[in-house]
Amino acid sequence: MTANPENAARIAARCLEIFDAGEPRNAADIAEALMSLPEIPMHSPDHHFLVPAALLTAANLVSGDRERLDAGLAEAARRASQVPGGVCGSFGCCGAAVGAGIFCSVWNRTCALSKTGWAAANETTARALSAIASVEGPRCCKRVTYLAVGAVLASSKELLGLDLGEMPAVVCRRCGQNRECRGPACPFFPKRAEAKT
Repeated sequence: MTANPENAARIAARCLEIFDAGEPRNAADIAEALMSLPEIPMHSPDHHFLVPAALLTAANLVSGDRERLDAGLAEAARRASQVPGGVCGSFGCCGAAVGAGIFCSVWNRTCALSKTGWAAANETTARALSAIASVEGPRCCKRVTYLAVGAVLASSKELLGLDLGEMPAVVCRRCGQNRECRGPACPFFPKRAEAKT
């Protein structure tokens, strides 16, 4: 199972709407807006594109480059479409972390033969994966999206020379939709997250 191309188009269109609104927005807030699209399921490979889409939108809001965003979203969607569902458990590398690496490589315009930027993309993926691994399974595409985006925000200045802001306090409102929710063991579970703020 791979990402739904129709949902990828919906995600990209919403990103362009957010960009055109011209309001500076945090990547976590953008990810939240994308996850709130009614067509995006609780769990799906759509999140493998949703993560780089949110980050590319935030980065291009900083740079003010709509053309670059449009091209970046198309390339990120193409790359993310190759990441199958369930890789978190089957391959040991969550698609949200791969999405963070896709963001970095698309932003830096890197590929397998690049002499610069290659390490930053892999380091971005590693940091996102480390954040995701800080919470035991089972799957939760919303949790791993928050963790991957937070890891990129924490390292974007260092790895990309790009200030994408800080991760805001996140309180999950989708717990009841997730049969596998870890409840208080999740850092975004309402009572636990609210206690931190």
